[in-house]
Amino acid sequence: MTGNSLRALASACAALAALGNALPAEAGTQQATVRTRIRGALTITNTSPLDFGNIIRGTTAGTVTINAQTGVRTSTGGVTVVGGAFGRAQFNASGTPNAVTTFSMTPGTITVRRVSGTETMTINVVRLSANGGAPQTINRNRTLPASGVLPFAIAGRLNVRPNQVPGTYAGTFTITVNYQ
Repeated sequence: MTGNSLRALASACAALAALGNALPAEAGTQQATVRTRIRGALTITNTSPLDFGNIIRGTTAGTVTINAQTGVRTSTGGVTVVGGAFGRAQFNASGTPNAVTTFSMTPGTITVRRVSGTETMTINVVRLSANGGAPQTINRNRTLPASGVLPFAIAGRLNVRPNQVPGTYAGTFTITVNYQ
């Protein structure tokens, strides 16, 4: 190549480079949709308490169990159940129909304390029966029915010590329901 050829080639390359900078850049556009779901307030109403009823203590430990599904009360060991009202705790969870919810209860045991005393008993094996179904663990997902109202019951096993101090025992527990 001669000097003139090289200068002409360099000039052509410079012109192409300048032209490339002057062209608009390639750009793309795209629309996207936006959505959200508005849900109704989620509420829980307690319609009856968990009540183990009247119990006669024994000289050996025993238990009183209420079935969350049926409400049937049974006893074992040194405990005798006697007349009087008893029953599972009953609730209604209300919210957006067909919405998935998460039920939880922490801790998994309930402690009751003797009124005007320090003695306690525990309730464990706490189960939930949703809409009359088989008892299940509480901490799990459940879907609200088409009506938006899910009736459920909670019950468990009361552990009575040998020679448990007589009196009325009371306590509380908290059940939480959140949208998933």
